[in-house]
Amino acid sequence: MKEQSKRHHYIPKFLSKNFSDENNMLWVYNKESKRIISKMQSPKAIFFEDGRNLFDINGSKGDNIERMYEEVDTILSKTLAKILKSQQMSGRELTWMIYLANLTKWRVPKVDEIAKNLVKDIPIEQLGLAIRPIDSDQKITQEIINNLNKKEIVQETKRILLSLQPISNEESLDEIHKNCFITFYDKYPSLIGDCPIIEEHDSNYKTMGNFIFPLSDSATLVCKKDAKKEIKSELFYIWKDLNIFHLSQKYVACKSRDQLEKMEKLYKIMAEKGDLHFLQKAVFD
Repeated sequence: MKEQSKRHHYIPKFLSKNFSDENNMLWVYNKESKRIISKMQSPKAIFFEDGRNLFDINGSKGDNIERMYEEVDTILSKTLAKILKSQQMSGRELTWMIYLANLTKWRVPKVDEIAKNLVKDIPIEQLGLAIRPIDSDQKITQEIINNLNKKEIVQETKRILLSLQPISNEESLDEIHKNCFITFYDKYPSLIGDCPIIEEHDSNYKTMGNFIFPLSDSATLVCKKDAKKEIKSELFYIWKDLNIFHLSQKYVACKSRDQLEKMEKLYKIMAEKGDLHFLQKAVFD
């Protein structure tokens, strides 16, 4: 029997690793203490919470939710590695990357309360998971369904299912596909934070609007209506990293300490001037 996992990463390790240096290490800035941690950290040592995905199953804590994430992460990791190596992707691979962005959106601690309040009012069947009895002679009453929907592990399962909704609808997926592309820029390394998806507007869980999602220190997934499928402007990448810094709840990481310090200084200047509200608009203009 596999040992129960304890260290649960809300930013998957394979994604953080894409932002690390040749020794698989990153510099990490703590927004609460307003300083860079003195020693570089490995992807294993950042963006996690102990026991985050342990939930009660018949009176004992189980890591079923974490196992679900692990299975999906395995597929996403292989797909992303292939894309970064070839710098090309098929339609199916693009769908996986859209899913990675949306899965991460609903996975991070920053949206815990938002997700909790959202899923409590959505029946699990509405998200595509049917409830059926093991015994065909047993009746599933509305009371049974209501009680199941209240269970914490079911609430967390619904949270995972939220991320599938935009790609489960063919019309929604076609629209997202039409506006998505990956852009590469290696003048300086990108930042990764604990809330890495940048959205132009808050979208409902059934679809996705314009968004930006960093895939590695040089690759970025962009979904922007009517945009050119290549972005060379250095300003875009500066605005992107400043947004990553701004949206992060606690931690921001980069393989370059110098780049992390530069973004910190720029961010502080904008904060002092009261200009942080321009960030979101600037990166999508």
